Amino acid sequence: MYFWISFCEDFKLNYELFIAKRIIASKGHKNSVSSPIIKIAIVAIAIGIIVMILSIATGIGLQKKIKEKISGFNGDVQITFYDANNSNITVNPIQINQDFYPDFNQVPNVKKVQPFATSAGIIRTEENFEGVILKGVDQNHDWTFFEEYLIEGKLPVISDKLSNEVLVSSTTANRLKLNVGDNFYMFFVKDDPNKAPNTRKFIVSGIFNSGFQEIDEGFIVGDIKHIQRINKWEDDQVGGFEVLLYDFDDLDQSGNAIYQNIDPN
Repeated sequence: MYFWISFCEDFKLNYELFIAKRIIASKGHKNSVSSPIIKIAIVAIAIGIIVMILSIATGIGLQKKIKEKISGFNGDVQITFYDANNSNITVNPIQINQDFYPDFNQVPNVKKVQPFATSAGIIRTEENFEGVILKGVDQNHDWTFFEEYLIEGKLPVISDKLSNEVLVSSTTANRLKLNVGDNFYMFFVKDDPNKAPNTRKFIVSGIFNSGFQEIDEGFIVGDIKHIQRINKWEDDQVGGFEVLLYDFDDLDQSGNAIYQNIDPN
């Protein structure tokens, strides 16, 4: 029975090839008007198949690079406070002392867990201004992604002491005419609009360009301690945690496992 099924499948797969060879090899066909038409059709079909294969391969490769860039900015999984906040700004802090930090041993696919916080502000220069989000990270942050796309300067040096160094995208740098080593002020509006905004002075340590302008232009990366002080958080409070995975293809299963091993809130 297995032999018969296998034979039928082989015959079905090779039937078109068999007919094509018979037509091309026939003497009547070689001397007919249809000979060049059939050859052109065969070449056209072959080229069409090659183009489709290249398109699929390019699409898969592009999909992978987009995934890598989004994960580079936000991590593969984010653990944040459960609330109605749908923005990119972390409002309610989380205690950094968690069972899953710094080592999430309960889920084997977890590569690293790193704290972060975000706050919206306005960069003001002598000639222009730009609204961006300051992403704060600590000294144990994984800089692998930004190392790959760093085009000028160096990565910010973040330690136990407050650092004013920030990483800026080339899009933001070009709009505001900022270069490596330049200083600029960033203003963070308070909840009470009648009060003066919080002001921070930063220095551009490096410029990056991931080629993903929609994300690049919205972020600068610096020390998380600035956001803790602006929001009046304690030193052991952060906006959330980014989880990096070994295998992104196992995201759904790993995400469910992560959820089962953290506080529901």
